[in-house]
Amino acid sequence: MPKVLTQEQIDSYRTDGYLAPMDGIDPADAAAMLEDLDAFEAANGISAGRLQMKGHLCFRRSYNFTFNPRILDVVEDLIGPNILSFASRFWIKGAQDGSHVTWHQDSAYFGLDPHELVTVWLAITDSTPDMGCMKVIPGSHRGAAYEHEETFAEDNLLARGQVIHGIDDRDAVYLPLKQGQFSCHHERILHASDPNDTQTTRIGLALFFIPTHVRSTIGRRTANLVRGEDEYRYWDADPVPKGRLDDEIINHIRAVGERYVDPKYRQEAEADA
Repeated sequence: MPKVLTQEQIDSYRTDGYLAPMDGIDPADAAAMLEDLDAFEAANGISAGRLQMKGHLCFRRSYNFTFNPRILDVVEDLIGPNILSFASRFWIKGAQDGSHVTWHQDSAYFGLDPHELVTVWLAITDSTPDMGCMKVIPGSHRGAAYEHEETFAEDNLLARGQVIHGIDDRDAVYLPLKQGQFSCHHERILHASDPNDTQTTRIGLALFFIPTHVRSTIGRRTANLVRGEDEYRYWDADPVPKGRLDDEIINHIRAVGERYVDPKYRQEAEADA
């Protein structure tokens, strides 16, 4: 029996590749996360959004979000009771700064088999269409891997500026969220987001969850068990942040991010060719 989702919601996720909106963290916790992000930028001179793959490990608060029962109950209904937190990223769009995200698939560089990752996009601020909230093409996760062009464009928030050309987005659906709410999407669904045209910064935290039977196809890597048991032991453990900000973990986070953009790690569509 599902914990919190109806069978209709589960069937919708299987068919369309996404669910939204759902209640996640309390707005007060989201507001406190904003203070942590400001403190990180003041201390390090860069935004935490520059950390590509495991940004949640910078902060005890965001690490704790990966254990939030309201989030994990939904994830469990989608991928089962044994869950690893694989990676994360803060998505930060400044007011009218022109940054955006092109059409892509999360699976392109993740190096996972099978493709059962669920992305939880957690709204640290409100996220509306005019703020550049996420948009998806329903059902696109049921197709094959797409080839991405790597542009490394400065205004593209993706690590390699990767883009899938020729996407017919007439059926795209926007996923607006209130502060503290979250959406879920399949790692292969086509998704993107427009620039933030408002006077307010838009911030989200993408948390990537996998069932424990998922393997890494590009060597042994790290993840943390957040629910259930891990009988497979395919992944080594990530470090656990000790306090509000954990500078000791930054080198680990940077190393993982550098590997993610290393050209020798080819995108899935190329590797399958």
